[in-house]
Amino acid sequence: MASEAKIDSQVAVSLEQRVAIIETERKHLAIKDDLSQMETRLIKWMIATQLAVIGFLLSTQLALAALVVHLAR
Repeated sequence: MASEAKIDSQVAVSLEQRVAIIETERKHLAIKDDLSQMETRLIKWMIATQLAVIGFLLSTQLALAALVVHLAR
């Protein structure tokens, strides 16, 4: 009985330590709202990047078309 009580108290202390560690580290974890905001920023970033690439490719093709027309004269 005494050894069981000792084991129980050790388990309780161990659990309290683990919970304390989790609670102190919890402030560093992302919450659902943080993830939602990150998703929105990533979507906006991807759209802006795609538009920039499309603009670059379009301007490159227009420049090449103008060069071909100029050389054909």
